[in-house]
Amino acid sequence: METFNTVVNSVLLNLGGSLLITIVLFILGLCFGAGFKKSFRGGLYAGFGLTCLNMMTGFLTTAMGPTVQGLSEMLGRTSQIQDVGWGVAGLAFSWPGAAFTIIAVMVVNVILILIKAAKTMWTDIWSFWHGQVVGCFVWAMTGNLFLGILAATIFLTIGTFLGDATCKEYQEYNKMPGISISCCYAVFGLIAKPFNWIFDRIPGFNKIDVSPDTIRDKVGVFGDQGVMGAIIGFIIGVVVWIGGKGSIFAALNLAVNVGVFMVFLPKAIGVLCEGVIPIANAVVNLVHEKFSGKRDIWVAIDCGALMGSPAVLASAVILYPLVVLISVFLPGNMLLPIASLAVIPAQCGAVAPFFKGNILRMVVFVLILNIPLLYLASSMAPVQTAAMAAMQMGDPNVLNSSLDMGGDPLGFVIVNAFKLLTGK
Repeated sequence: METFNTVVNSVLLNLGGSLLITIVLFILGLCFGAGFKKSFRGGLYAGFGLTCLNMMTGFLTTAMGPTVQGLSEMLGRTSQIQDVGWGVAGLAFSWPGAAFTIIAVMVVNVILILIKAAKTMWTDIWSFWHGQVVGCFVWAMTGNLFLGILAATIFLTIGTFLGDATCKEYQEYNKMPGISISCCYAVFGLIAKPFNWIFDRIPGFNKIDVSPDTIRDKVGVFGDQGVMGAIIGFIIGVVVWIGGKGSIFAALNLAVNVGVFMVFLPKAIGVLCEGVIPIANAVVNLVHEKFSGKRDIWVAIDCGALMGSPAVLASAVILYPLVVLISVFLPGNMLLPIASLAVIPAQCGAVAPFFKGNILRMVVFVLILNIPLLYLASSMAPVQTAAMAAMQMGDPNVLNSSLDMGGDPLGFVIVNAFKLLTGK
């Protein structure tokens, strides 16, 4: 069994997310009658889109890095916890329970679909990494491999139901029929629902609609998403320059880089959709045909597919410095997010449909959301540090955490439930 786990882990790590989604969607298309040509092209284009998506989010994080670093230095704040950002994902397919978790989750998912308890089909195997990291946390904390596998399976099974609960909003807003988002970011969408109800009842605030369409109508060319991105980037760069860090040239470069991000990330999403949608439609059509239109089955895809909206991109860029600012002034917070800022676009994408693309509401909500997430990330630092040390991926004497998995609310609840049950 150890050899089997090692082989599976090695294969998954070598495939990577883009190649993995290419293979999975190609096989899925063949199985659900999409035909070889459509399945082959769909799988490839999904892989192309995801690769470009990862490149663009990495590009923005790199472009914003010096600016937010300068902002933190300007405010005289250093982090007590090393921010490893998405580096924590390295635990996902290398811990001893990874292969067994995949099998367990797929079996549970098939059973749930067969008994009509769920509609989301876990095809997005790469996004298993969130649950895998939670499993690794529990394994490192308790020393019990079975408990780690159980924790990961619980986390990812809950993701199936999150996908079911949010798929309609994601399908309609992103114009992607037949898809579902089963990764942990969907929980932010559910949290956004009651917040939107509250926002609707705040006098004055409830009348403000700051969406890309309304901005474009009022300010013309300045509402174009590339131009808007360049303006936002320039303003952020100038603020940091005035504060004694950076330069006017750095602000101009940031303006261009943010504009590039705003223009080209939606194109990457478009390529991803071009691959996924035909296969998702084939799945939905076959299920409707077999069950006389009485059942729906949704195809789980990466949450990156939610990031293509201009409202999402504009909100994310505005939030980069704001999240750093709140991290500096929050009493008791020990994490200064730099690497973790890469999760901000995903957070914005997860909540955009529930605020109808209203940038003001998205910025306010995500800013409020990150307050407890920063505290969760600080409290989870010892567990994450122990897990990374157990896999020889970090120094056990240097605390590390991340907004992504360290600050994940579902992961926090599950890890602490196992901590309470085992007395660790």
